[in-house]
Amino acid sequence: MSDVQQQEVERNYESFKERLPDLLKTDANRFALMRDGAIIACFDTNRDALEAGRALFSDEPFSIQEVTNRPADLGYFSHAGSFGSV
Repeated sequence: MSDVQQQEVERNYESFKERLPDLLKTDANRFALMRDGAIIACFDTNRDALEAGRALFSDEPFSIQEVTNRPADLGYFSHAGSFGSV
C-alpha cells in the first residue's frame, strides 16, 4: 500500500469512528464506502461497496468499513482502494 493509500485509510477510519454511533442507528451491519474522510454511501455487501468505489473513484484511493458496534481496523483486508483488481 502506498503512503497516499495508507493516509486515506487512516483518515477515513478516524472519521468512521467518530460517526459510528449515528451509523449504527441507520446502517448497522452494512458497509460504508469512504473517501476524503466522508461517507459516500452504505451498501448491503462489501462487494457492492467495492464495485461502487472502483466505479466512482477509478485510480483514486478510497476505503470501506463495516458498520458494527465493534470498530476494528484490520489493516489492508478491512479496506479497499484503487490498488488493482481483487
